[in-house]
Amino acid sequence: MSLKKVLIPVSIIVVLLLGSALCLPYIFKDKILIKVKSTINENVNANVNFKDLDLTLISSFPELGIQLQNLTVIGVDSFATDTLASIPELNMNLNLMSVIKGENYQIHSINLNNPKIYAKVLKSGKANWDISKPNSSSSPADTAQNSFKMALQKYSISNGDIVYDDASLSVFMHLDSLNHTGTGDFTQDLFTLETKSDIEKITVKYLGIPYLNKAKLSANLPLQMNMKQMKFSLAENQIKLNELLLSFVGSLAMPNDTDMVLDFKFNAQQSDLKNFLSLIPSIYSSSFKDLQASGKFAFDGTAKGTYNDTSLPAFNLNFVIGNGKIKYPSLPSSINNINVKALISNPDGVIDHTQVNIPAFHMEFGNVPLDGRLEIQTPVSDPYVDMALKGKLDLKQLTAIFPMKDMSLSGIVDTDVNAKGNKSSIDKGRYQDFKVSGHMIATNFNYSGASVPMPVKISSAKMMFNPSNITLSDLSAKVGKSDLQARGTIDNYLKFAMEKNAKLQGSFSVNSGLMDINELMGPSEPVAKTQKDTSRLTTIEVPANIDFKLGVKADRVFYDNYDIKNANGTLLVKNQTIHFKEMALTMLDGRVTMNGSYATTNPKKPKVAIDFGIEKMSIQKAFETFNTIKMLAPVAKYTQGSFSTTLSFDSELDNTMMPVYSSINATGLTNIIQAIVQGFEPLNKLSSALNTDKLKKLELNNVLAKFKIEQGKLNIAPFNIKKGDFLMNVQGSNGLDQTINYVLGMDVPRSYLGTKATETTNVLIAKFNSKAGTAVDLGETVKVNALVGGTILKPTVKISLAETKDAAKAAVNQLLADKKAELTSKAKQEVSTMAAKSASQIHQKADTLKKQVQEKASEEIKNKLNSIFKKKHTTNTSEPE
Repeated sequence: MSLKKVLIPVSIIVVLLLGSALCLPYIFKDKILIKVKSTINENVNANVNFKDLDLTLISSFPELGIQLQNLTVIGVDSFATDTLASIPELNMNLNLMSVIKGENYQIHSINLNNPKIYAKVLKSGKANWDISKPNSSSSPADTAQNSFKMALQKYSISNGDIVYDDASLSVFMHLDSLNHTGTGDFTQDLFTLETKSDIEKITVKYLGIPYLNKAKLSANLPLQMNMKQMKFSLAENQIKLNELLLSFVGSLAMPNDTDMVLDFKFNAQQSDLKNFLSLIPSIYSSSFKDLQASGKFAFDGTAKGTYNDTSLPAFNLNFVIGNGKIKYPSLPSSINNINVKALISNPDGVIDHTQVNIPAFHMEFGNVPLDGRLEIQTPVSDPYVDMALKGKLDLKQLTAIFPMKDMSLSGIVDTDVNAKGNKSSIDKGRYQDFKVSGHMIATNFNYSGASVPMPVKISSAKMMFNPSNITLSDLSAKVGKSDLQARGTIDNYLKFAMEKNAKLQGSFSVNSGLMDINELMGPSEPVAKTQKDTSRLTTIEVPANIDFKLGVKADRVFYDNYDIKNANGTLLVKNQTIHFKEMALTMLDGRVTMNGSYATTNPKKPKVAIDFGIEKMSIQKAFETFNTIKMLAPVAKYTQGSFSTTLSFDSELDNTMMPVYSSINATGLTNIIQAIVQGFEPLNKLSSALNTDKLKKLELNNVLAKFKIEQGKLNIAPFNIKKGDFLMNVQGSNGLDQTINYVLGMDVPRSYLGTKATETTNVLIAKFNSKAGTAVDLGETVKVNALVGGTILKPTVKISLAETKDAAKAAVNQLLADKKAELTSKAKQEVSTMAAKSASQIHQKADTLKKQVQEKASEEIKNKLNSIFKKKHTTNTSEPE
């Protein structure tokens, strides 16, 4: 047979195969896409999306390859904002014949590339991966949920980033740069699964404490898989965690839905102390390779029994360090003679039978020894503790052994403390049965560095312990720029330490030369140079479990933008509330006394209620300092002088510790001792209306005004401003929106009025004289009414003399009526006495009386009108509505 006859059919076969490899994916793509989506919808209660689905035969032959791109799984309900999985690329290889036959698609392998998995458990125990829909017995057997069948032979994760965050157990784990593979035939009931794992950085925290911090792990673990009995066994293996080699063998069985049966033992295969130290986050750093460590190290343990909601397996953990020594060659000191033996055991899985026993530990920091012991029993029913710690610790020596990056620590801590007893003794108040004694003394303590918010210095501090309390004496400290000296007692500390809701009680006397509250509360978030610095204080929450009495005396206090001097008084901290008792301080050139409270029983809505007494405070500085004055008393901006006030104030505060203006309620009495108001637009407008410059600058002396603040509005009761012959009665209100509504009643000397205003007044008087038949002149003082409205920056002013004109008319009419009655009465009397006289005599007498009455009435009307125009304004002292 010729070569040509052979090549032709072979070429045809190759072409057909390549054509099939290219065409088959397109033939099945739509069908598979429909089944993928329907399977997800039928089985998953979550928002699942992917960008595209690609099929291939060439790279996966003889299997059909499926690739999902940009797959995301987002939870619902409590997890609606959490992304459970974000997988840029998910590859699956399917049995080709199962696809061609249209049977259940058999998945042989799965690979996740660069996945990000965030597994989250709430405090309630609800997990975000619990997204499977419950099976329904009424569903047909051929529904989409059976379209795919696991027949795994291999799975892998490449460069994974996996987070496990369990709030119910206070456990956090982060696996960064995870590469993992597993090979085995999952179609068999009994097979070996070969796994290989490499994690570049693994972090494990419990109760917020890091036990592993970016440690490196590699492990080859062969697992014997018994799928029928659901039992999985670990054969001999090797796990490397940083520099420590571990062996972990045993089995895990799940005979039912609730129980896990464990039988494990583990140990450290090498007894080099340095390998163990590599697990300590603060030691394992870039300089770890230079660490010199010697001594014996042993670590092993067992766990055997059933784990479920009600029981634990029995376990034993043994930890021993003998004749240890640790030193960095670049540092002068070392820890010598390290001897520790610890046993944690539980014989039967009952949690209350757990025992912790450290009969003795000893180490020497340089040449200074530190000794102690610890025993714990019956941790659930009635915790028993027996502990002791004695030694003098040189903190500078400690930092020589455990280097602290960008931090400095020094000082001597001398401690000798013993405690022994059961928690029940504390619960029942039998403190004498819980033996506590000893002391702790710190001298020349210093803590500072780039990563420390502010340096801490304690010149001296001494604490004495007994069952009833801790006595603090001779505390002299400086934190940042703030200094304090304190002494006092802490009561109920044992119950506080052992009982969840117990309150810590105490009484202290605190003195300070300078207290910078702004610095102590921590730095604000950094603001870009191009941005305006709008940083403000945040809510200070008063702890619920603190019951303290503080006698406070401070020469100077910085808080927000307040510069406070000579502060003294008493603070009572109780029930999430700070009570101010007889507090006195100097600020803004005045003296302030305070009695009241600041409460955070609702931390989102703090409340303040304080009675203030303010004496001789600068009006201008008060305006610059207090936002409340800026908003409700804007006239203070244009006022130079001083004031005193008594004020009862209560308000809600927002999350920046500023008053919620609509919630303010306040009443008070202000005495403006001496002040000058100038440049205030409503006064300028009033002066223009009266055509005078003499009201643009107003001088105030000992002016009393009652006020009330409610619903965001300042209401002023009528008060008088008087200088010489000038008198102004003021009453009205202004609001947060800067609107004003004031009524001014003024007695204005005619010399104040401009020519135009005088002419207008003369015209009004002339009209009246003409109508009334009188000859009244404009007096030296004119009564003027002014209605001031609009806003602070755009005020409106309406001037009126109507009240004066009406008063004059009423006075004239009343006088005429009175004189008419008088004339009639006298005429009648004269008629009766002159009845015997002739008619001509009677008529002549009546004419004489009439003339006398008219002359007298005219004179009295003139006097009355002049008194009206010259009279002083009578004030109204009623409270504002």
